[in-house]
Amino acid sequence: ATLFKVTQVSYGSTNPSLSNKITYPYFLRTIPPDSIQGAAMWQFVTHFLVASATIMYAQEPYGEGLSQAIVELAAVAEQA
Repeated sequence: ATLFKVTQVSYGSTNPSLSNKITYPYFLRTIPPDSIQGAAMWQFVTHFLVASATIMYAQEPYGEGLSQAIVELAAVAEQA
């Protein structure tokens, strides 16, 4: 797409690396990246003082990316 300067619009690509406008200048999405979805989920956990949470996901890029985003936020908060 970059070679021919063709815009790509995705309804389901959530990988945060696709937000890099230097690498993917013609890529747009209609869904937020895993990093934003994960932050929203982590905010829910902290807002409602959830004592323990389990993440179940499929072993594929979407599930792993979203899970990783939440785990990283938990580690930063020292609650992992």
